[in-house]
Amino acid sequence: MARQFCQQCEKVTEHKEIVKQKPSKYGSSKMEQFKAFLEGFFGGTASAVGASLDLVDRYVECEKCQLRTLENHGEEFQ
Repeated sequence: MARQFCQQCEKVTEHKEIVKQKPSKYGSSKMEQFKAFLEGFFGGTASAVGASLDLVDRYVECEKCQLRTLENHGEEFQ
């Protein structure tokens, strides 16, 4: 856990990191799901690390008030 400033509490508190999968840009039909699978499969063979980080969002959550903030900082989340 990391200590950082919370906007809602207005003081430095403990925060935990949460990584969640981004929602799919494809529809829910079988053909759209197949397209998503192919993009993930071929994208993962080129760069396993880069492909997986394109699919997730990084949040930090305050332990006191549970305020969740999106923090996709760094080149790996661009």
